[in-house]
Amino acid sequence: MPSKDDIREALVKWTRILQDPEIAKDFEGYNKTMQFVFPDIDVKMQLVFKGANVSIVDGFKENTDMSLTVDAQMFMGIVAGEIDPMDAFMEGKLKPVGAMPDLEKLQVLLLSDVD
Repeated sequence: MPSKDDIREALVKWTRILQDPEIAKDFEGYNKTMQFVFPDIDVKMQLVFKGANVSIVDGFKENTDMSLTVDAQMFMGIVAGEIDPMDAFMEGKLKPVGAMPDLEKLQVLLLSDVD
């Protein structure tokens, strides 16, 4: 089972995608907070976007712009490219909440190959 440190490392890998200038320009003015909830390991973290600059914050925050509830193993499979995020969503294993345009912007993270 993935640990909190494994989850943090996976989120760090995701944030590195925003170092690509082509992707970073799409995040200009994107100031949002994405709450991640991993119920199976009782971990909650946030990605706080200030444009293409992202910080990872431990803990739960009420009233975030978006949230994603997913089991840790499923999340790690998505990050590793072993699980298709659209399949996980259709099966109800990936539960996003938030405004669709905000969530759609984050597809670049879900669909990117991170090593």
